[in-house]
Amino acid sequence: MADQIRKCDILFVNPPSPDGHIYIRDINRSGRRSRERTIWPQTSMAYLAAVAKKAGYSVAILDCIAIKMNWQQYLNYIRQATPKWTVVQAISSVMTNDVYATYLSKRYGSKTIVVGPHITALPQQTLQVFPTIDYGIVGEAEETLEEFLKTIDSGGQPDEIKGIVYRKGEQILVNPERSFIENLDSLPIPLHELLPIDKYSLPYIGKKYTFVLHSRGCPNSCHFCRQTVMWKSEPRLRSPESICKELKYLNELGIINIMFHSDTFTQDRENVIGICKQIIRDNLKVRWICNGRVDRVDPEMLDWMKKAGCWMINYGIESGSQDILDKCNKGENITVELARQAVLMTKEAGIKVWGYFIIGLVGETKKTIEQTSKFARSLPLDIVNFAVGAPYPGTEFYRQVKENSWLESDNWEDFDQNYSAIVSYPALSSKEIMEGIRKCYLQWFMRPRGICVFLKGMTSLHNIVNMARLAISHLMIKKT
Repeated sequence: MADQIRKCDILFVNPPSPDGHIYIRDINRSGRRSRERTIWPQTSMAYLAAVAKKAGYSVAILDCIAIKMNWQQYLNYIRQATPKWTVVQAISSVMTNDVYATYLSKRYGSKTIVVGPHITALPQQTLQVFPTIDYGIVGEAEETLEEFLKTIDSGGQPDEIKGIVYRKGEQILVNPERSFIENLDSLPIPLHELLPIDKYSLPYIGKKYTFVLHSRGCPNSCHFCRQTVMWKSEPRLRSPESICKELKYLNELGIINIMFHSDTFTQDRENVIGICKQIIRDNLKVRWICNGRVDRVDPEMLDWMKKAGCWMINYGIESGSQDILDKCNKGENITVELARQAVLMTKEAGIKVWGYFIIGLVGETKKTIEQTSKFARSLPLDIVNFAVGAPYPGTEFYRQVKENSWLESDNWEDFDQNYSAIVSYPALSSKEIMEGIRKCYLQWFMRPRGICVFLKGMTSLHNIVNMARLAISHLMIKKT
């Protein structure tokens, strides 16, 4: 943290906020300004730090969002820490801000590396725009980082290192991609102890939680999903034994609140039930939540999940319109009625449900927005999120809107699934998309069940403040 400055070989950075708001950055997420004021655990950076430490480097993680560090404080930190390498997590919606970390680090002699889905999708363009980025890691970063550090620091050249973008004179070169790590169990346990875990917060769960990586990739290819850019819809899962080893380590650190970091935690029934049985066998103390798909749950699985400490599942329901679900390639098994059944089944198992919806996908109209709003209100959801349909670079959604001239902006920093609609269809403008989201929230919260859900979230002073901010931000969404 800021009051524990020490010199290190490699500094892993989640950059300061550009405006005081909370931003979500992750190795597999496009990033966004958080309307829910979710402070996102930097577990992906903790993995990279663990890999670098195992290779013999001294490491530190600077999570500027969590500790509310501003740019002047960051500069003071860099001046004292003098890292040889600075690894920066950068996202599309605040790219210029994030890359400023590389500029300041280079002032004090540090070489810079950028990681994340943005540079993965647009490697050459990113280095062209930002000259203070020395190198970028394209795709999965752990094995690439280890080979890169060993090669460069021993006097080798980057030419043969798979999975990087770099400068060679006036040229910007992108090396061939690296194959995915076949066995995620081979990764070291991330250095959670270097993270400010007491600062991480999530609606309902409150403070002090962290991510535990469950899998990378999803067998599905929804048009809007960024995992198709990072993981190419090639799922790889950790074993129950590996996951519970990490949970045991977190228990020793006093951490029991967990969110399993996975695009679709419930994608493999045998794996899920195996994890649950292992948690129970090891008598681990853990309260956890996860992401799920409505076609990948059943009563027996949910019963095991409940017994093992699961208290909430986040379902990507997306829309109340079957036409929208079909057009975004949600999956041939996914229907509006199946979503209802999954939510009811989950509630019957005693597990809360967070419903995720997207407004502004291909085919959206005022009528389909109203269908989604009505459908959301008909479900016994405990909390909802209505996100903007954001066509992030590299996705099929981006290709569709670009080809049809529906994209209003090519400015990376307008791509934010919470705050900016940048797609206008012939039958629905970007302004109408934002107004539709505001209306969805208004209709959901301003009814007895919505008010009751809001009040139930106020279990502590921290939650009272966050829930109040959440409601205000939802109902004050700008129309433009």
